[in-house]
Amino acid sequence: MFQPGFGETTIERYRRLDKIGTGTYGVVYKALDTSTNEVVALKKILLDVESEGIPSTAIREICILRELQNQHIVSLKDVVTTDDKLFLVFEFVNQDLKQFIDSFPKEQPIDPKL
Repeated sequence: MFQPGFGETTIERYRRLDKIGTGTYGVVYKALDTSTNEVVALKKILLDVESEGIPSTAIREICILRELQNQHIVSLKDVVTTDDKLFLVFEFVNQDLKQFIDSFPKEQPIDPKL
């Protein structure tokens, strides 16, 4: 498994394939890691370079996800920075948590072991 250097990679390593979502803090793309041919999720966070730089929410997310190693949690693979953008590289999964929960029949409880 790729062990990230966190910040040592350039964004050219990743080729965007599709836009898969947008949120308050940025845009998420399905992308290809051209070094490993692995499909990843690339979360782009725009930075306000004139004010405080990297948002504290992004710093917290990076710190927490670097420590979490569990098969049920999407892993953070790398962090890439440019002058005005921060990219978080995640393992790619085919659905988000809401889609996963919605895939279960309403009358069937979700197994807590999941």
